[in-house]
Amino acid sequence: MDPYLEDPRGWRGVHASFVTYLRDAIAEGLPPRYYARLEDRVYLDAEEPSAFLPDARVVERPGAPRGTGPAVLEADPAITISVEPVELNESFIEILDASTGHRVVSVIELLSPTNKRPDSEGSRSYRKKQEELLASASNLVEIDLLRGGEHVVAVPRAAVLGRRGRYHYLVVIRRASNPYKRTVHALRLETRLPKVGIPLLVGDPDVVVELQPILDRVYEMGSYGTTLDYSRPPSPPFEEEDAAWAASVLSSRA
Repeated sequence: MDPYLEDPRGWRGVHASFVTYLRDAIAEGLPPRYYARLEDRVYLDAEEPSAFLPDARVVERPGAPRGTGPAVLEADPAITISVEPVELNESFIEILDASTGHRVVSVIELLSPTNKRPDSEGSRSYRKKQEELLASASNLVEIDLLRGGEHVVAVPRAAVLGRRGRYHYLVVIRRASNPYKRTVHALRLETRLPKVGIPLLVGDPDVVVELQPILDRVYEMGSYGTTLDYSRPPSPPFEEEDAAWAASVLSSRA
C-alpha cells in the first residue's frame, strides 16, 4: 500500500478506480451462473463545512435611559460553522446468482474515510448495511486500506492484535456458511497486498483475486507517481517507526 493514497482529499478517486478494477478481476474468474455488479450507497454528509464570522456587540434594552438599567450582553465573537450536507456516493461490489432469481451471494466493500469517522452519517450508513449483511445469507468481504479512523470491520480489533500484533490494514472475510468465524489478512505498510478468496455459494470454489496488481493499476492509471507530494508527511501521519521505514523507501527510489 502507498500510504499517500490514503489522504481523504483524494480518496474518492482511489476508491472508485479500485472498486471498478476489482469488479473486473472478480468477473473474469466467476463461473457462468454468477455475475458481478457495481452498486452505490448514497447518503448526505457534512464533509466540507464553510465558516463565517458574525458581528457581536453589547446592547441596552430598548427604552431604558442610558446608564440606568443593566446592559443585555451578547456572546463574545465566535466562529459559526455552516454545515451544508454533501451527497456522497460509495461504490461496492455485489456478486449475484442468476440461477436463483439473482440472489445476492457476496458483497465486497472498500472502506472510505467517512465510514471510519466517528458519529458521522457515513459511519452510520456503513454500519447499518454491515449489520444487515451479517444477519443475512450473503457473504461479506471488507477491505480496509486506511490507517486512520475508528475500527469498523466485522472482527474485534483486540482479537487481531492478539493474534498478529501491530498492523495497518485489514481484509476481513465473513462466510455465511460459517457466520461466527472470520478469515483475516492483517497487513503492515511494508507487506504486499494479499491474494484473497472471494466466497460464492457452498459447493463452488472461491474466486481468488490478487489485490496488489489492482492497487498498482490504480496508481499507474491515476498518474499518482507524478502527482503525489512525497516531500510532505501523509495524511494521516506516520508513527515514528513507520516514518523511518518510509524515509528509507523514498530515499532508495529518489
